[in-house]
Order: sequence, then structure tokens, then C-alpha cells
Amino acid sequence: MEKAAFSNCFWGDNDKGLEVLMARMKQGKHVCEEVHAMLKERAAIEDDYGKRMAKLAKSFSPKEEIGTLRDSLEVVRSEIEKCAKAHTELAQEIRVKLEKPLSDFITTQSGIRKNQNMIVEKHQKSKASQVAMVMKAKERYESKCTEAAQLSQLRTDPSSKDAEKAKARLQKTQISAKQADTEYVSGVEKLTEIHKKWVDDFRTACTECQKLEEDRFHFLRGNVWNYVNFLSGVCVADDEACERVRVSLEACDFEKDLALFLDRSSTGSTIPQPLQYINYYTGTQESSSTRKSSMSELNSAPSMGGAEAEIPSSVYGQGEGPRRDSGSSKGSANGPGQATAAALTAPAGDTTFQYDPYEVPESMPVLFSVRVLYDYQAQAAEELSIGKGQLIPVIATHDDGWWEGLGSEGGRRRKGLFPSNFTETVH
Repeated sequence: MEKAAFSNCFWGDNDKGLEVLMARMKQGKHVCEEVHAMLKERAAIEDDYGKRMAKLAKSFSPKEEIGTLRDSLEVVRSEIEKCAKAHTELAQEIRVKLEKPLSDFITTQSGIRKNQNMIVEKHQKSKASQVAMVMKAKERYESKCTEAAQLSQLRTDPSSKDAEKAKARLQKTQISAKQADTEYVSGVEKLTEIHKKWVDDFRTACTECQKLEEDRFHFLRGNVWNYVNFLSGVCVADDEACERVRVSLEACDFEKDLALFLDRSSTGSTIPQPLQYINYYTGTQESSSTRKSSMSELNSAPSMGGAEAEIPSSVYGQGEGPRRDSGSSKGSANGPGQATAAALTAPAGDTTFQYDPYEVPESMPVLFSVRVLYDYQAQAAEELSIGKGQLIPVIATHDDGWWEGLGSEGGRRRKGLFPSNFTETVH
């Protein structure tokens, strides 16, 4: 089968072939421009997507997670970062390898098309002009020939004057007809030359346009082929990234993460006990029944008219009262408070001893602190008045339950003894 060729298919009357051919060339240009616009927009989309993915990779920071799940989330972050880079590179590839070459191709084809169109149109106009001249020459020639034929058929008397006039007119008409014939033949010959040139140029234009169409076809096909290959490569990379994320998620182990969290953050396994009731007078813990009995007994104690009321034996013990034995401070002291405790009572036979509660060095060592649970009013100069909720720094402890602490009186710093069972240790 003979290969179809533009040079054999765009002839015909009225020179419509050039118009049809150029219309097809312009349609091809518009298609190329549509593809170019698509590539340009796709590159912009990919570039914007890459930038947004890069921003997402920076903002996504699962640092608060731990263990295997954190490792998986780090893989997600890393793959987002890679994806951003891949799409940014895709945008650049589309611009450099597809969009720019297509733009140059459109420009080149437009130049060739315009040049061929200009050449053929020039000869086509020349041909049309010559055709018009030939048609006029033909009309004149035919008119003169008709006139000469008519004159030659006239029958007149040879001896008459009209015969002479008719003969002269016939000769003149024949001469004009001959001139018209010469012009007609010359015009046809010139038209033949112009037509031949036009045919050659139009055939060349047809061949060039077919080549342009073929080049455009293969260029667009290859351009779009490369386009989908670029996209396919990114899609494959995205799929591989998803697979890496899935693999990392399969490696997640809740038991490991739980053990890691407990190892790092456990605060202990001992359950704290609730606050227990502590007797105001004895400093010991009591059950509900014992506390009710003690309070009932305390409330029923008779008043001493401002003097110290008798304390029930269940609170202080049989025969004991809310008083401090003057020799109790001689019991053992703990830590830095030993010297202070010993200084509270005078040595045997020493009648010059005096306890100065305001003699408190600036560097007085503190053992620990206690919080006051019940009020206590000092009964002697060496004792310290304390109020509920107050924090007392302890500088010495004694076996009899009276501890020495620091406080203030009248804006001055002082020390003194207080009942330890009226307080609780602050940890």
C-alpha cells in the first residue's frame, strides 16, 4: 500500500488545500500549547507539594514517643522528607526536560509553518493575479475573433463604397484579434510558469507540513511518555516509602515499649498509706474506737478554774501529766543537737547555769523540719510556743519526746523545747 502523502492530497479547485493544511498546522500548535500549559501547571503543583511536604517533615517531630513506635514514626518523618525531595526534583525535571524542550519545539515549528505559508501564499496571489489577466486577454481575444468572423460573413457589392469600408474594418479587426491572441498566448505561458512555480512551492510546503506533523506527533508522544515515566518513578518511590513504613510498623512491640517506659519512668511499687489519726496528747496513732473513747473521756474531765485540767490516763498514761521532767533533757541527743540538749540542764552542783533561748548562732545546724499538728503554749522560759500548721526547724532530739527547735518571739530569733508528739516530720 502506497504511503499517504500531503503532497498528493491538498490540490483541487479554488486552492482550498493550503487553507485546510494551514488550519491543521495551527491545530497542532494549539495542542502543543495545551500540553505545554499542562506540564507547566503540573510542575507548579509538584513544586508546591514538595515545599508543603518539606514543611510537614520539619513540623512533624514525635520526640515524646519512645521505643519501637518512635522508631516507626521517625521512619514516617524520614519518608515524608524523602517524598518532599522527590516531588521537588520531579517539578524540576518536568520544567527542564519536558516543558522547556516543548516550548522550543513549538517556536521552531511555528517558524517553519509561517515561512512555508508565506511562500505559498505569495505564489498563490501571483497565480490568481495572472489568472485574472489571462481571463481578460481571453475575453478580448474571443471578442475580436467573433467580431472578425461576423465581418467576414457580410455580403456587400464589391464596387460600392460600403464594401471598401467593410473590408478595412475587417482587416483592422483581424489585426486586433491577432494582437489579442498574442497577448492571450503570452498570458497563458506566463501563467503556466507561475503555476509551475506555485505547484513546486506548494508541494514543498505540503512535504514540510507533513514532516512538521510527523515530528509533532512523535515529539508529543515521546514528551508525554517521559512525563508518565517521571510520574511513575515518583509513584514507585512513594510505594517503596510506604512499604518501608509498613515494615517499621510490623517491628513495633508494645511489650518492649511498655518495659522501656516503666524502666525510665516508674516511681515505685509501694502504695502510699492514707493519713492516720494521731492523738493530740500522746502523739500515737489510734483506731476509731480508741479515739472516740479518748475524746469522750477528755470531754468529761472537770475544769480546774484556769489551772491545768486533769488529762485522762488513756491519753498520757497512768500517773502522767502534760509536764516536762526537769531532768528529761539529760537523755540522749541525736546529731548536732547533742551539745544543745546537754546545755538545757546544769551539771550537778552548778548553780550558775542559765538557758538563753535567744543565743542562736547564724550557722546553727538543722537536723530536719516538722509541721505542727496541735497548738502548744510554752510553760517555761526554755520552752517554745508552737501553732498548728507552723514549720519548725529541729536542732536536737531527746529520748523523752521533747525536741529543741527554732522559732521567733517579738521579731527575734529564738530556740526552745516543744513536745514532738504534737508534730509530724516533713520529708
